[in-house]
Amino acid sequence: MKKVTLFLIAVFFLGTAFAQNKKNDTKTVEISIPGYCCNGLTPTIEKTLAYERGVVEWTTNLEKKSVTVVYREGKTNPAKIEKALAANGVRTANEKPNPRAIEKLPACCQPAAKGESGCDKE
Repeated sequence: MKKVTLFLIAVFFLGTAFAQNKKNDTKTVEISIPGYCCNGLTPTIEKTLAYERGVVEWTTNLEKKSVTVVYREGKTNPAKIEKALAANGVRTANEKPNPRAIEKLPACCQPAAKGESGCDKE
């Protein structure tokens, strides 16, 4: 019985140590979104990040035209996150958006996503 108790205590402590290491493997990156001209693009950004594997949380910032993303380092990286955004029509600093996905964006956001100057709501 004593061995079983010691084994359970050891498993508990190992599990706790492993869980703490999982929390520490996150990184934060700020991704520039030049075409982020109005809040019409926010739902697309949020939906994309919600389904991106490894993304823990994010904060959009319309004034800075960026999104700050906290992600798990072993699951994803900034390049994958930018590619996911581009696949859904969001122009980032390093990725051009998918033209077919641009058509699904709100009309006010389409010119900025295409790289044209301005936004219909500005």
